[in-house]
Amino acid sequence: MRNARGIVLILVLWVMMVLTVLAGELARSMRIEGRTTDVYQQDVATYYLATAGLHRALYTILRAQQQGQNALNTGDGLGQQPFGGFGRGQATGATGAEEEEVDVWVRGDGRWKKEEFGEGGYWVRVLDEGGKININEVDEAYLRQTFANLKFDMEFSQLIVDTIQDWRDSDSLVRLHGAENDYYLGLPIPYPAKDGFFHTPEELLLVRGVTPALFHGREGPALRDLFTVYNSGGSGVNLATASPLVLQAATGQDTEMIAELIQRRNESSGANLAGLFPQGGNVNFGLPQIVTIESIGYRNDGDITRRVAAVVQRQGVNSFRFLRWQDRVEGGEKPPQQDG
Repeated sequence: MRNARGIVLILVLWVMMVLTVLAGELARSMRIEGRTTDVYQQDVATYYLATAGLHRALYTILRAQQQGQNALNTGDGLGQQPFGGFGRGQATGATGAEEEEVDVWVRGDGRWKKEEFGEGGYWVRVLDEGGKININEVDEAYLRQTFANLKFDMEFSQLIVDTIQDWRDSDSLVRLHGAENDYYLGLPIPYPAKDGFFHTPEELLLVRGVTPALFHGREGPALRDLFTVYNSGGSGVNLATASPLVLQAATGQDTEMIAELIQRRNESSGANLAGLFPQGGNVNFGLPQIVTIESIGYRNDGDITRRVAAVVQRQGVNSFRFLRWQDRVEGGEKPPQQDG
């Protein structure tokens, strides 16, 4: 009888231990599912905030286009148009700081603007694709000078320049430091050399010597911010909208001189812009034809953000078309520190 009671006691203890483990696992699973649901909810909310910011900037550019505005006359009229009212605490008529912020989007020079919207807000910037170097049109000499101006190692620059040219030309001849099918088909995951133009900047990641760190800027200048495939016409880089990185690559000036030029450009308006740039450089003060709009949505009660981007081409006065849409963008330049 005592042996039977002992066996029953042991069985009860085992059952209680199993139930305790199961209860713990259930509680842990519920916590994970609850957290997952919360993260998903924040991700969805920030996605739509980011989308709202992107369309807000696009609307501003289209209004400026309809009213015949550009970088030379935004200070006289554009900022006084009723672009406000979308964000919390904004007036219906924009003047002062709001005028300057709207001018940022119209210029397309990559400066960030923050607006509150609902329970969060968004950071948005507009980048003129004409203010970048077209990887499909730039010639060999300019390409070599670009990497020299950015202080790349000479041997590495020769490798990158030759491999880029081998990738985009139509023949199978291998340059001195280049690469064609023999190299690419011998990789662990093989693929052929394209022998054609780049269709997206990310295609540079397929080129020999271009690492993700180099492309995204974790090891020096970011190639993603330097090159484009969208602008055309052979007119060169638009210095009026080029980023500090592109200005350094195009002009060869040191970082201090570039920073001073950018500061003066940001503070200038109207005809004062025209005298800031080196003679002979391409300067276009009209509205950019093709822009990349980046938008980062955030919520005030969470630490999750979502970044979306679109490449947009203006067509006529009242229309546009999306050349590319990125539903989720990883990395990239961060906006200024958010208030609060």
